[in-house]
Amino acid sequence: MKGRPRLSPTMDRFLAGQFFGPFLICLGAFTVAYLLGDVFDRFSDLIHYGGFGLLGLEYFALKIPLIVSQLLPVACLAGVLLGFALLNRSGEVLACQQLGISRLEMAVPVLAVAIGISLFNFALSETVVPLSTRQARYLYEVELKKRQIRGVFFAQRTWVRMRNGFLSADRYDAAAQTLHGVTMYTLGPDYALRDIVYADTAHWNGSGWIPIHPRQYRLDKNGTVETPTTELVLGQSIKPADLNLVLLDPEEFSLWDLDHYIEDLRDKGLDPGGYIVDRDLKYAMPLSCLIMVALGMALSLDPMPRSLSLGRSFGLAIGIGFGYWLAFGLTSSLGRSGIIPAAVAAWTPNAIFVMLALSIFLFGEER
Repeated sequence: MKGRPRLSPTMDRFLAGQFFGPFLICLGAFTVAYLLGDVFDRFSDLIHYGGFGLLGLEYFALKIPLIVSQLLPVACLAGVLLGFALLNRSGEVLACQQLGISRLEMAVPVLAVAIGISLFNFALSETVVPLSTRQARYLYEVELKKRQIRGVFFAQRTWVRMRNGFLSADRYDAAAQTLHGVTMYTLGPDYALRDIVYADTAHWNGSGWIPIHPRQYRLDKNGTVETPTTELVLGQSIKPADLNLVLLDPEEFSLWDLDHYIEDLRDKGLDPGGYIVDRDLKYAMPLSCLIMVALGMALSLDPMPRSLSLGRSFGLAIGIGFGYWLAFGLTSSLGRSGIIPAAVAAWTPNAIFVMLALSIFLFGEER
């Protein structure tokens, strides 16, 4: 095909609008449904802590950017299937093809809109989402549930205040309830430093943190340093819930923050683990909008029948979207466990669905 001489700008705008209108409707409907599900999921907490007020409204409003970012791919797929189901039902797609307009020509304006949505999703997840998600968690955990923040991230290291000192760690593994690169500073009644304990790791045993290979140094009032050999239990006043409160989720990092955090862990000799997968997912996820639109166009133009109902289109979108998120969940879990490389974990679902879209489109026939 030489150029695209058969489609006028008016036809381009018509096809793009046929996708963009249903896309916005689906995005709004999915967002409302997600928010309602979140409200019911937290209903007991909202009742107990009085969250059905301005504070609760602010919390759910701050969650909207993250919800929109996560729902954009499914909304793209649903918008394509619903919009072109309307065109198929009225016979307009068949009429275009009878006039010599190919499926690829009809797909180009819609794919151009999808590229814009993918760029918007990337910008949203890098700017608004980290800030709003972090603030939403602070409102829910601290202002609503009245929990006390006992730790902070400073220079990519966790610091936690204890009753008689401070505890710091290079990294906290919430799943294994393990601290890595632990240092504990104990202060006396006069706020003078009394003990320093170093440990490679410390595991939570239900009542305290048990250090592995600890090294303890005790300072007396005369400045003498001793090395006691007694068995140690670190920070009994610190619970895993206190650390979870300051542990940032991947969506609370921007790419710059995540890269800096990964490099900092590597410089300290620690394994970044799943953070590498999370970094690659920040590149892969925005492209899912474009991939879902391409798959939706392939399904809408051929081989789906022109009589496909709106209900079936909506159900197909939900089914494909669920399969896509299931594939991402499976591969990312394997990547975080170290079973497959991080790049394979992040990009395999995209590669599978791109091949699926191309196969449907290339092996289909012009009507």
